[in-house]
Amino acid sequence: MPLQLIFTSAPQGLTPGRSGYCTIARHRAIPDRLAQLLESVGTPHERPEGETYTFRMLEAGGKNWCVLSRFVARGLDYTQRDNRLAHHLIFSLEEAAVLPPPAAIAGRWKGWRDEWSGAPTWLEGEERPLQLETQTPLTPAVTWREETGTGAKAAWLINASGPAAVGLLNPPETLRLLRLLAEASALLGKSAWAATFTTDATTTGSDGFLWAVNSTSAAATIDFTTAKSLPAPSGDIARQAAAGLTSPKAVAGQPQRRAAAAPSAATSGNNSAAWIIGGVIILAAGAVALFMLNRQPEPTPPAIIVEVKPQPSPADNAKSEEILKANRALTEIQGLMDSDDFMGAAKLWAETSKLSPTFVRNYREQILPRILSNFSTSVTKQLLSRLDRPGILNDPKSILASITEAKEALQLGAEIKVPQDEPWKRLQACLDRAQSLTTIEVRPTMVIPGEWRTGESGPNSPSQADFTLSRSAADAVTKFVEASGATQRVSVQIRIRLLAFTSPHLRDDSTKYLNGEIRRTPQATWIESTPEPGKLPAIGIGLRNGRNEVSLNFPTGEGARGGANRLIEVILPNGDRQCFALISDLPALQPLNLGPDALLLDADTGVIRPAPWAESAVNAFIWTNGSIGLYPNGHEFPDRDLPSIRATRSMLETDIIRLESKQGPGTPPYEVVAQRRKLFKEGKLMQAGAPWSIQAIDVNGAAGPRLLEFR
Repeated sequence: MPLQLIFTSAPQGLTPGRSGYCTIARHRAIPDRLAQLLESVGTPHERPEGETYTFRMLEAGGKNWCVLSRFVARGLDYTQRDNRLAHHLIFSLEEAAVLPPPAAIAGRWKGWRDEWSGAPTWLEGEERPLQLETQTPLTPAVTWREETGTGAKAAWLINASGPAAVGLLNPPETLRLLRLLAEASALLGKSAWAATFTTDATTTGSDGFLWAVNSTSAAATIDFTTAKSLPAPSGDIARQAAAGLTSPKAVAGQPQRRAAAAPSAATSGNNSAAWIIGGVIILAAGAVALFMLNRQPEPTPPAIIVEVKPQPSPADNAKSEEILKANRALTEIQGLMDSDDFMGAAKLWAETSKLSPTFVRNYREQILPRILSNFSTSVTKQLLSRLDRPGILNDPKSILASITEAKEALQLGAEIKVPQDEPWKRLQACLDRAQSLTTIEVRPTMVIPGEWRTGESGPNSPSQADFTLSRSAADAVTKFVEASGATQRVSVQIRIRLLAFTSPHLRDDSTKYLNGEIRRTPQATWIESTPEPGKLPAIGIGLRNGRNEVSLNFPTGEGARGGANRLIEVILPNGDRQCFALISDLPALQPLNLGPDALLLDADTGVIRPAPWAESAVNAFIWTNGSIGLYPNGHEFPDRDLPSIRATRSMLETDIIRLESKQGPGTPPYEVVAQRRKLFKEGKLMQAGAPWSIQAIDVNGAAGPRLLEFR
């Protein structure tokens, strides 16, 4: 029972978007942050014919969502522009676990919208299963057999760890292409929904998609015009794709068919042959007997001298074994290098070199230069494929695996004396970046400015701190309470804790959680920890008529102090989180530095935006007094434009022009501005605006707290 969301490029929508697209149909249960992410995708399909399908994974509201999308352009709106439509089906991970692969749903569901002529609306009554057209089983891969000669070639899209990153060139028409992707997805079993795809990377771009049609930038490509002439892959997955069996044992375990009984005439012919053969044997036996009676004694044969060669010595055996191992190692190393696994090739070279000095002497000039010149670049590419993955910030296991791999690579590189050049420095930077990610835990954070009122009777006496919530902050907290499921009849049990808020998204595994609840009455709403007997709750957020505030109670006077930045973290029973950042000392708040790799530049459009792996950190904020924007260094506030996390080339140029004409206090040195202008002319827009930052902007365009940096 997926949720649906439909965008159009026509200016008639329910909620105008920053990108110029409009929501025309939306289910109420879709989180606002997820709707914003999909609005930023836009409606990329511009051709009046055909359609483009994508499947991607997005993180919003602390949850992962599976989003299957279809983009079309049909007709014109009243301004005579292409009326482009984006139709999204949104599944939770629990729903996806029991559904066919996403490509199969894309081709079999007939509820896709080609156009929208009615008024914008909320989608109600959509909680019903998808009605899919009947289709033949996905295994064996019949469509792959028809297109490439054998179903085994569906395994081209799979590797040992799951779906492979592959570009598909010259594919068949869209519905047949979706069937090909569905058959390949079926080979992944429960991991079928890990295979993200786009049916046209020239329209959508290939970022974030493992299977990208019409993409030539992927590490591996499949061209359907030549696919029939290429050898098929081998292994269990290929066998399953070709035969529809799940393992070699299934093939071996099939009962063998018995041959049909031969006709009687054939049996009679076989018997005649047996008699004839028997007669030949009898005649031959008689001839042998006659020969034995008449033969003369044979002369004594000459003595035969047999030369006995000595057995090879243990040293000779060891040398032969060494030669065999060296030959095998040479073949394996060359295969690893051909597949761009220079880490594996370097490991095998180092191991074999320790066992066989002869191997080093014979093959050093043939192998080692190639390993040394490609090692750093190859390993960095492998590390970045993991570190650049969306969701990495909340995947500590992958981060720790990247750190281990980077350390091993640097140690191995030093051992075989890899050049300490720029690629080597980039490899070292990968380790630094991975280690920095261990301190980050992305959590949805509501940023609320205000002031603390404190009261205490002495250093050893209980103390209290109160923080008044603005009307907009109270409204935002109310929405969270409503989404939690708490009603006037049912309270929600939570875990809650209080942290110092020095910088956003800092991991804290030491501060304990307290038990608590969210409860509602006709007069008030409370989010608070469970109090000890005879004491006030340690943490409480109260919303009631004329008084909306946060109250903290401390056992001693050390806790209550004004000018503090504090973070209250709440965890709901389903694992969803919400943090409330209460800021009264703005200068004390330090922005989190994600590094320059957290931004990307689209060279064609001049748009600078967060990299996919960093988007979850950027989109995690709710600024209750306004919006969030991405800005270059030296940007001037108040800013009357609508904040956006996508910075344009024109905004950067406007900033440089303003700085060039600025005079008086705060004017940067001429050399600094001239260097920015030079970088801008050279197309180095990222460097021209560095350091960039994510900045909170209030409704009047004034700057709030700086939350993230990209230094």
